[in-house]
Amino acid sequence: IVGERLEPGVNPPIDRETGARLCMIDFPEKNGQSPVYSALVLESVEGLLREWTNEAALQSVGVAPTRSLLIYGPPGSGKTITARYIAAQLGLPLITARIDGLISSFLGTTARNIANLFEFSNRYACVLLLDEFDALAKLRDDPQEVGEIKRVVNTLLQNLDLRRSFGITIAITNHDKLLDPAVWRRFETHLQLSEPDENARENLIGRFLKPIDAPASTLGVFSYCLTGRTGADIERICTAVKRTVALSGETRDGPGLFRALSSVFARTPHHDHVPARILGADQEAFVSLIANDSALALKQTEIGEATGYGQSRVSDLKKSKRHLPLMEVSHAQ
Repeated sequence: IVGERLEPGVNPPIDRETGARLCMIDFPEKNGQSPVYSALVLESVEGLLREWTNEAALQSVGVAPTRSLLIYGPPGSGKTITARYIAAQLGLPLITARIDGLISSFLGTTARNIANLFEFSNRYACVLLLDEFDALAKLRDDPQEVGEIKRVVNTLLQNLDLRRSFGITIAITNHDKLLDPAVWRRFETHLQLSEPDENARENLIGRFLKPIDAPASTLGVFSYCLTGRTGADIERICTAVKRTVALSGETRDGPGLFRALSSVFARTPHHDHVPARILGADQEAFVSLIANDSALALKQTEIGEATGYGQSRVSDLKKSKRHLPLMEVSHAQ
C-alpha cells in the first residue's frame, strides 16, 4: 500500500458547487472490540487479514493480498463494523465516502466528485470505504435512470481499476441486485453477511446484556426468540430489556431477564417470529412451547432457571400444550 501518511488534521475534498464534504476521515483503534461472526464469515474475514500478514508467501507464488472487497447483506448485519474492523487490524485510516456529498443534481458533477474522492484516497495509505454503494454503481440499463448514471458508473469503474495500484477499497451495499455486473468484476472478494447463526446470536446477546451476566439457559431462550434477527436488531432488543429491568426493579437474573423480554415483546406485538409473538402474549404458553420443542434442547431444570418456573410447573405446562392455540392463531395470520 503506497501513499503519504494521513494525519488527523488533513481536510477532506469538497463539492465545488455546494461545499459539501465528499468523505469522512476516521482512525479506527486496533484494540477495539472484535465483531461477532458465524464460523464461515469469521473464516473469510480472518483469511483476508492473514493475507496481509503473509504477503511474502503470496508473492512467492506470484499473487498479492486482496485489495478490493465487496460486502453485501441486509441492514444491521455488520457490514460497516466489518470495514472498520479490517481497517483497524491493518493499522490504516478509513476514508468513508459521503453519498450526500458525492451525488449532485448538476450535470457531470457527481462523476467529477467521484474522481476527486479517488484522487484524494490514492494520495494516502488508507482503506477507502464506499458506503451505500448501490447509489453509485446502479445498473446502467436501468430504465428508471437517465444517461447521467452511465457517466457515473463508467467513472467509478475507471477509478476502481486505477486504485488497484494504490490501496484497499471496500464497498458495502444492502441492495446487491441493483449493482451493475461490471462492478462485481472490479472486486476480488465478495463477502455476504446475513443474520447470525445460533452460536453468534448467543455471543451477541451475552455481549449486549452486559453488565448483566446472563446464564447460558437465558442466552439460549433469548437466542430462540431472536432467530432471524440481525445483530443491530439483537442489540436494540437487549438494550430495551436492560432498560425494562432497570426501571421496573426486576431481578437481574434469568427470570428477571425473561420477564423483561416478555414485556418488550408485548409492547411491540407485530412479530413475524412465532416464539417472540407467543412470549409477548402469554409467558406460560411460551414455557409450554420451549418445553415441547426438541430443537431447543433445554432440560426442564434449565427452563426453570431461565424463566423462574418450578420444575413441576414446567412439567405441567409441557403436558398442557398451552402454546398450540396461539400457534394456530399465528399461522392463521
